[in-house]
Amino acid sequence: MARHEGARARSGTSGLTTFLGYLDDIEHAVLARDALRLTSLLRKRTASHLPREVREELLMLSRAPRESYRAPVQLLRFRHRMRQLAAGGERLLTAQTELRLETPASAGEARRRTAAERQAACDSDGVEQPDKSTTDEDAEA
Repeated sequence: MARHEGARARSGTSGLTTFLGYLDDIEHAVLARDALRLTSLLRKRTASHLPREVREELLMLSRAPRESYRAPVQLLRFRHRMRQLAAGGERLLTAQTELRLETPASAGEARRRTAAERQAACDSDGVEQPDKSTTDEDAEA
């Protein structure tokens, strides 16, 4: 895995560019009706980034007869959206880097929070506010 990330950094390609290349490979396999190539591409780890509808369509196309006239509509739609993101300069989101982790507690020590850290979800001063979702007319009815 480290070797793969290092190769990507040296070549200067982004994750989105690599993913677009993967989508192009899938498209070529579908258009050539190459079921073996398509199934091998779907077995790669990168296939987990495809939406469920696209994966299901590709599996169906890989099992369809070569004479089938079915077009990969979901794949083409998804590929177009990814190309638009790449053209706009967007980067792939990485959820793991966006999470804030808590500091680990010392061994054998329970984590206790101060009163300032334990604020109510509704407000910060601890005073209960009346429900503003109902109006006075609702209360009278």
